[in-house]
Amino acid sequence: MTGPKVPQPRQLAAEARRQLKAAAAHWPARRATAFFKPEEEVYTIGLSTPKLRQVERRLADQVRGAWGYPEALEFADLMLRERYLEGRSLGLMLLARYQAELPPEFLSRAREWLAAGRLDNWALTDQLGSKLLAPLLQRHALLAEKLKDWVGSKSLWLRRAALVALVPLARRGQQLALAYSIVTKLQSDSSDLIQKAAGWLLRECGTTNPRRLATYLAAHGPRVPRTTLRYAVERLPKPQRDELLQRTRGAGTPA
Repeated sequence: MTGPKVPQPRQLAAEARRQLKAAAAHWPARRATAFFKPEEEVYTIGLSTPKLRQVERRLADQVRGAWGYPEALEFADLMLRERYLEGRSLGLMLLARYQAELPPEFLSRAREWLAAGRLDNWALTDQLGSKLLAPLLQRHALLAEKLKDWVGSKSLWLRRAALVALVPLARRGQQLALAYSIVTKLQSDSSDLIQKAAGWLLRECGTTNPRRLATYLAAHGPRVPRTTLRYAVERLPKPQRDELLQRTRGAGTPA
């Protein structure tokens, strides 16, 4: 006696769409788009994160022990063609279950997705960076240098991903030199989404080495955008935080 047939990626993608539609029909509409910038055209069916995780778990159960990275990648690629945020996020969630199998070549696939606008908002970009790229770079440390090539991209999402992918590593005291290098290259970036991500990364760099963070901020002074600076110093002692905010203030810039 055989068990139920394991769905192929296209079949599971079709089932994912059906389940998302069914879940949305029973969930009150939410103003999820309020968390995004006006330039981000985000379409949502209003599912909460816990509800979306429930759908993802049901789908993952259908392929548990039968799928590997190739099938999960194909599924994610299909779901990233969806219009709605939840469908694309679900594809990344399921792929993240196979993060231990991600090969170095996945970095190129991620770059293609970002450059093509398949992850065209901060939420999806950060999900990719923290849940997939960071574990990949943890296992293949030399790959991280390739993020330098993303910094000069016209794609806002490639530039943000280069920062966010390093956040979990910096939190462990890893890839700090690369993190500071990338933040420095992006100091002149006028995007609020880049400035906030840069500050986030610097803040995590300071988690294990606050002295190095303070030295960096003092050395770069007014060149560091104020948004970046305020994020970066959040966890420093208040006297040190206030001193850095004052010392790095440019002419005409409010403290």
